[in-house]
Amino acid sequence: TITATGLPFFENFYAGGVRSVRGFRDNTLGPRSEVISGFRGQPLGGALKTTGSLEMYFPKLFDSKAARISAFVDFGNVFSGTDTFDAGELRASTGVSLLWRAPVGPISISYAYPLRKEDEDEVERLQFTFGGAF
Repeated sequence: TITATGLPFFENFYAGGVRSVRGFRDNTLGPRSEVISGFRGQPLGGALKTTGSLEMYFPKLFDSKAARISAFVDFGNVFSGTDTFDAGELRASTGVSLLWRAPVGPISISYAYPLRKEDEDEVERLQFTFGGAF
């Protein structure tokens, strides 16, 4: 399917979720298809993705070389193109995260509170991921 950017959906950028803007469901930020009879439109993605994060790691709160706790602020969104970028449309969240380097691989648990959101945004405060980013 060709999207608003003129590209197939799999070539678009997406944002939201543990690896971009925590506190929002994976890949749900940005342009959406038309809303039909009260349902949210489907995320379309876009040609411009803007995200950022500020994270502060706390000193060891317990005796473990494999775990750490942090506080974070994430922000970002996806836009159809550079001409549609609007800083006022950026979403933001804050929260805490626990990263544990388990014997089977890294496990991360985050709890986020959206600071800046819109009614149509899909909030997901507690998020979990297994494995590292690549």
